[in-house]
Amino acid sequence: MKYYHNNIKFLPYIHQPKYIVFTDFDETYLAHQNQECHQKDQNELEEYLLNHTYEKQIILGWVTGSSLTSVFSKINKYGLKVLPHFIASSLGTELTYFNEKQYGEKDKQWENNLKETGFSEKFVNNLVNILKSDDIHLIPQPQIEDSCFLKNYYYHQRNKELDSQALLQIKNIANKAGIAVNISQCNPLCGDPENCYDVDFTPAGTGKKDIVNFILKQTNINYQNSIAFGESGNDIEMLQAVEHGYLVGNATSEAKKLHSRIEENEYTKGILSVLKTLIK
Repeated sequence: MKYYHNNIKFLPYIHQPKYIVFTDFDETYLAHQNQECHQKDQNELEEYLLNHTYEKQIILGWVTGSSLTSVFSKINKYGLKVLPHFIASSLGTELTYFNEKQYGEKDKQWENNLKETGFSEKFVNNLVNILKSDDIHLIPQPQIEDSCFLKNYYYHQRNKELDSQALLQIKNIANKAGIAVNISQCNPLCGDPENCYDVDFTPAGTGKKDIVNFILKQTNINYQNSIAFGESGNDIEMLQAVEHGYLVGNATSEAKKLHSRIEENEYTKGILSVLKTLIK
């Protein structure tokens, strides 16, 4: 599939990168409110990236639960002008490169790793039916495009005690089945319903944390020079997998309870502030 945007700019190919920056996309890099101040901050970060990624040997990646189709739809809708070096989409189950030498190329090794897990829709459906028999109902999320390695559901909150038991049961059954599950509070700013949890099933050994570990190994970048940004509970493992992991100022209350390193500025303003401080 070819992803296209009229005014898109590419970051330069970095042969021997020194720094790596991972950032969540929705409500971290991209402010869905799209106010004038957010657009200004977005433009300033993009200008910094265009001017300094080659000079300071930085590679940048978006690590997102959104599909690649959804990401490019938002690029067009919100007027983003710069693509990162890579996009780890669908909760890290797809890894695609975008730079001067690679446009839309999938990482074959990562893809082969996922195929070897035996993950399938049928397998996940069986787990969902078992949970239903225990009065734990998972509602399939609308899919913009089919992903072989990501199946998304909503769990609607009932009360604190029942929810705690249900979420633990979901984690236990996934663990016994040998697949990964990511559970986090929904963020209505991203278009999610209120009073719900995202429940995302993926192959074991995938997810945002695993993307970080895979790319650090592939690029041989010093761990001390790894940086990450997020805003919700499903970003915490990614932030903890790098040396410098930050929540941006608009992070959810759930995330702020789980991670103490918080940048006071929001969205891209927070990202740029940290990058200017850490990368000399």
